[in-house]
Amino acid sequence: MPRGSCLCGVVKFELNGPPDVMNLCHCSICRKTSGSAYGVFAHAGTERFEWLAGADAIRSFASSEHGRRSFCPHCGSNVPAIFAANSRVVIPAGTFDEDPGVVPVAQIFVASKAPWHEIAPEPTSFDAFPPTEENA
Repeated sequence: MPRGSCLCGVVKFELNGPPDVMNLCHCSICRKTSGSAYGVFAHAGTERFEWLAGADAIRSFASSEHGRRSFCPHCGSNVPAIFAANSRVVIPAGTFDEDPGVVPVAQIFVASKAPWHEIAPEPTSFDAFPPTEENA
């Protein structure tokens, strides 16, 4: 059961089993929130996710019509975001404190990648969401 936390340790969580999928997202929103060429996110059903500490401290920002970015107000770390409408949780992969048991299987939104970044040949790339990817 992989556990995770924010940088300061106020927010802590646990996932019952490995995430369903992990991806690299090259969209401009993920680049800005990660401060890097892409964001790395794990996805799972909310029924397997549990806050261990700090859930009441979390703040969020509506980054798009369908997306929310959650963060710890104490240290600024991105933290998991719950999407109740589709019973999914999106977990910034860097918040895992141990091996989550999966690796990225897709690169998404490569059509809007940073102009200074070269896309690696693996994992498989998609210009937007692949047919099986959740629109979280």
